[in-house]
Amino acid sequence: MKLLAYVLLALIAAAGIGLAVSGDPGYVQIVYREWTLETSLVLLVIVLLLAFFAFHSVLRLWTAMRRFPKRLEQLQKQKRLNRARTALVHGLVKLAEGDWAAAEKELTKHTEHSEALLLNYLAAARAAQEQGADDRRDNYLQLAQQCKPAHDVATGLTQATLQIAHRQAGQAIATLQKLRGTTHKNTAVLKLLMTLYIESQEWAHLLELLPDLRRSGAIDNQRADDLECVAHAQLLARAAQGPDSLALVKAWQQVPQKLRQHESILSEYARALIAQGAGEQAETMLQEAIQKNWGDTLVYLYGLAAGADPAKQLARAEAWLKDRENNATLLLALGRLSLHNRLWGKARRYLESSIGADAKPETYQMLGQLLERLGEQENALDCYRKGLALTTDTYTLQGKTIAIPPLPVYPSGAIKSAKRIENAILPVR
Repeated sequence: MKLLAYVLLALIAAAGIGLAVSGDPGYVQIVYREWTLETSLVLLVIVLLLAFFAFHSVLRLWTAMRRFPKRLEQLQKQKRLNRARTALVHGLVKLAEGDWAAAEKELTKHTEHSEALLLNYLAAARAAQEQGADDRRDNYLQLAQQCKPAHDVATGLTQATLQIAHRQAGQAIATLQKLRGTTHKNTAVLKLLMTLYIESQEWAHLLELLPDLRRSGAIDNQRADDLECVAHAQLLARAAQGPDSLALVKAWQQVPQKLRQHESILSEYARALIAQGAGEQAETMLQEAIQKNWGDTLVYLYGLAAGADPAKQLARAEAWLKDRENNATLLLALGRLSLHNRLWGKARRYLESSIGADAKPETYQMLGQLLERLGEQENALDCYRKGLALTTDTYTLQGKTIAIPPLPVYPSGAIKSAKRIENAILPVR
């Protein structure tokens, strides 16, 4: 097309020149040695123009012929790229449809020509895992790492996610810890590692991770504070269960000073002290904590702590009753302390008042044991029945099923301590 256009332009130019010089075509004579060329100016111009266009065309054709192999190679490369793109798209569609085998087959076709090789291997790894082929999954992940070392975060996160989905929490933690060594600010890595530490109850590792979580903004300060309290509370509980009596002291020393007045930390430490038989220390600590900041859990544990002077401990708790006469937890603690002082009548009044304020199965059980002690068998059985009814989610009344709201959950260690005290004071007949 371009050659034809050039020819047309040349003819138009020649015609224009011919018209311009029609009155006088001019005369040109060229002499070279014995050769002489005579012609009109118009004809010479036309011949020169045609010669120029002919030379230009030959030059373009020669250049095109030289570039033909490279152009053919580019066309073949583009064709291979198109096939690789099509295979990737088809593989991702099959992956979304849940056709894992077909997805893996498509995703691994033409990978040598793929422009998104990382996506091919990461998607193929998921398809392989869904088929239970962990070896192929790990191989694809390794290939992804080798082809794009700069994108190790994407590869590592994918690997950890697949390991979590396959219930390989330990391997996922190892993968994320290695990934964390290369990047301390990736919030996705930190949050996923945080979740795994919580689920695996790796509380010491969680505490070590919290500074990075705060600095990166992966979680807000309130969430970080809550997690720190939970972690220290769990470490205290774990230390109390171990054979080493010094483990609890070490765990308490590791608690930051600002958290030692937190109710969850104090209650867990007090519960551990009570379980280890250090009731006097627990009673002193709980007394100071309750006077500074009232907490029902602390009061509940105060009733379990065997202080040095049971009578003074009861009197101290009765003084709190002036401002909280209808507090069921305080009344329960007073009932338990009265039992500890062998004041059966006072214990009965406190337990009945606690039930009247907020009935709980544990209170009914304690009252039932006391009534057995006092010889009131029928009343004791009635208490046991009522306590048992509160432990179920529903009960039937006049042919209708009525839902019962969930009861407050008391600390597990405290319940065991309470039963130990009750069995010592009120042996069941």
